[in-house]
Amino acid sequence: MFNIKTLFLRALLALSIAVGAPAAIAGPVYSVSLDTRALAGTSGLLDLVFLGQETPNPTFARLSNFSGDFFGDAILEGDAAGDVVNGAVLGNRDGFNAFDQAVRFGGLISFNVSFETEYELIGTTLSVALLDMDYDYLGAEAFLATIDVMANTPATIAILAPNLVSVAEVPEPSDWLLVASGLLLIGFTRRMQTRG
Repeated sequence: MFNIKTLFLRALLALSIAVGAPAAIAGPVYSVSLDTRALAGTSGLLDLVFLGQETPNPTFARLSNFSGDFFGDAILEGDAAGDVVNGAVLGNRDGFNAFDQAVRFGGLISFNVSFETEYELIGTTLSVALLDMDYDYLGAEAFLATIDVMANTPATIAILAPNLVSVAEVPEPSDWLLVASGLLLIGFTRRMQTRG
């Protein structure tokens, strides 16, 4: 009976590692939130710029889970595709890659971003800004926040307007599964040890 339990525990551990490993390889997801209450009653643009690199290995910023009072179609420049409903992707093949979306200010604007990088990446930056309809910066002299990305290195986040923007790493569901299965295995193992 003990051998079957041991086999079961090992199979459960292998399953939790198999489910959790792909998310660990994919890299973290960051949640970006912008508080636009101070700009209530006006409209403008959420401006996301992904700087290009001259490298044979592309890098992508994947944008998802947009929330805010958006309107109109996204304005895409360079290596950019998508919209706020289905998500967007910014690449770094061109020198200037931008995703601009019209939004009514007065509430919270948020989105998630994750990055896919190659080993040879020198480094690139996603910049977050708010613009008025004349493309002038709002809330700061330039960008509100930047996320610097380099392969095999944690992203560097710079918050340039802490009263307007926050950036936090989002735990992946598979991370929670890995933690929960590990705790269950520890508890089950301890229980077996006290019985035996």
